Amino acid sequence: MKRSGLLIALLALGAVGDGAAAKGWPTPAAGESTSGGPEILFTFDDGPNPKTTPLVLDTLARHHVRAVFFMVGEMAGAHSQKVSAIIHRILRDGHVIATHTMKHKDLCRVPEAAAVRDLDDGKATVEQAAGIPTAWFRAPFGSRCERLERMLAERHLAHFHWDLDPQEWKHGDAAKAVKYVTGELGRASGRNVLLMHDIKQATVKALPEILEWIDAENTRREKSHKKPIRIVQAPALAVERLPRGLGAWLLDATRGARGLPAALASALP
Repeated sequence: MKRSGLLIALLALGAVGDGAAAKGWPTPAAGESTSGGPEILFTFDDGPNPKTTPLVLDTLARHHVRAVFFMVGEMAGAHSQKVSAIIHRILRDGHVIATHTMKHKDLCRVPEAAAVRDLDDGKATVEQAAGIPTAWFRAPFGSRCERLERMLAERHLAHFHWDLDPQEWKHGDAAKAVKYVTGELGRASGRNVLLMHDIKQATVKALPEILEWIDAENTRREKSHKKPIRIVQAPALAVERLPRGLGAWLLDATRGARGLPAALASALP
C-alpha cells in the first residue's frame, strides 16, 4: 500500500468520537468549528459505483477536497477491476474509507443475528477490498438503538452521523439539492457534515455546483470581511480526533513510515 493510503487508514483508527444518550446521533456530527466560522465536511454513502463514483472523484480532485466514503460491502466487494481501481484511487487521492454495512439493512429493525452479520460482513468486505482497517461507520438510515450502540462499542467502531441531508437520494433533483446545501451553508456558523451519495446522478450534477458556489461565496465574504466557509479535509479531521499530542507525533513519524503501524498501534487507546 502506498504511504498515503496507510496513513489515512491509521489516522482513522484513532478517530473514535464520543456518543450521546439522546435519541438520534449527536450533532454537530463532527464536533465544533475550529476556525470560528462555518465549516463543511463532504461525505458520500452507498458506493462505489463504476458509473458515478469516478465522476465524483474527478470533481473533488479539481477542488482539492478530500472526503469520507462510507462503502457498502456489496458494492465494494463486487469482484471487478473497475471497482478495485476506484477503491485504490479513493485512497490514492487522499480520501478516507469507512463502512456502511454489507447490504444496507436497518440494523435496529432486523433480527439481531442479521444485524451482526450485516455489520461484520460489511466491515470485513470493505477492509479486504481496500486493504486497510476501518474505524468509522455510518448506520443505514441514520438508525440508532441500544443494540447498535453495543455492537459498535464491542467492535471499537465510531458512528459518524451527518448534519445536512439534501435528500438527493430520494428526489433525484440536483437543482433542489444545490439550493438546499447552499442555503444552509449561507447561514451556517459552525461545522456541518454533508451527506451525499456517490451512486446517484443527482450527486454527480450537484457536487460541482456546490463547490463552485463555495468558491464564489468565499470571494464575496473576503470582500465584506466575513469568515469564509472552510472545507474540512477528512484526514485532517482524523488527526484532530487523535489523543492530544499524538497528531503531531504521527506527522513526524511518517518520515520513517516503515515502523509506523506498530508504533501507532501501541500509542492508540
